[in-house]
Amino acid sequence: MSCVGALELIDRSGHVQQRLRIERLPFRVGRALDNDLVIDDPYVCAHHGEIRAHDGGPLWVDGGSQNGSFIGNQHERRERVALTSGAELRIGHTHLRFRSLDEELPAALPDPLAGSRWLGLDRFGWAAGAVVGSLLAMVSDQVLGSAQALRVGLLLSAVTPALIVLALWALAWSLVNRVVAHRFHYLGHLAIGGLGVVASNLAESIGGYVGFAFTADPWLPAWGSFSGALLVSAVIFGHLRLISRGRARQLLLPAGLVGIVFLALTLLPGVGDPPFSSEPNLSGTLKPPYAALRRGRSAEQYYQDAARVFERADEAAEATAGEP
Repeated sequence: MSCVGALELIDRSGHVQQRLRIERLPFRVGRALDNDLVIDDPYVCAHHGEIRAHDGGPLWVDGGSQNGSFIGNQHERRERVALTSGAELRIGHTHLRFRSLDEELPAALPDPLAGSRWLGLDRFGWAAGAVVGSLLAMVSDQVLGSAQALRVGLLLSAVTPALIVLALWALAWSLVNRVVAHRFHYLGHLAIGGLGVVASNLAESIGGYVGFAFTADPWLPAWGSFSGALLVSAVIFGHLRLISRGRARQLLLPAGLVGIVFLALTLLPGVGDPPFSSEPNLSGTLKPPYAALRRGRSAEQYYQDAARVFERADEAAEATAGEP
């Protein structure tokens, strides 16, 4: 007899653990090794039952088993069960499902990533360009922000750890990608991480120049926090897009939540900071004079503000000394 269908071994979540074609009848099921389907279940008998040919189609016949045969999750023992496509059996703690050859299958789902532009990042050119761009961004940040004499060793000690972290970051996402979607996409994750580094340095530079141009130091920390949160959300969304086969809209929520957590972590440390500190808080917004579009404080105004700061510090010290 030709194949009449397939018998699937499924778990409680409905996932198929094993599928075996029924090439001949009778098809025997049990724990004994001479069965057509051997089940490793101590509550299943050695020869629990078999599938036989019948005029109305395949028929499950219980072989007088100790624990019986059941339909799906029903509690009534059945000696015989007509097997239509999709019919489920329970023997012992094992769930079986019969699939006939003439079963109508649903249409194949469209692959959201089949024409996705994100997969275009999984190329050597994009990965190499992103790494080189992040390297240049980090070197330029060190050159422009350092007050020391530039040395090759100093630059390497500052850039090398960041590149190692970037490589490990991409590797971690690639391993997750491999487990979830059975694909590695290391170059794609490396490109997304490198572009995130470039965008982060670019946003920081733009914020610094804008703040210097308009003497807007008070809102610079907020600009850095909000732009950092947006960049983190974008990077997480890109990584998830390479991994997930779902729609892009479904990934906006987890990526946005990560950005919100990042924003909260960057804003919370400054909430309880004391007004005075023994460590100087030097601003990093010093830029060439021609970049200033708004006139800053005069020398006289600066010294007046400094005198007020000293007065407030003296008042705070006297108030603290008077406390028991």
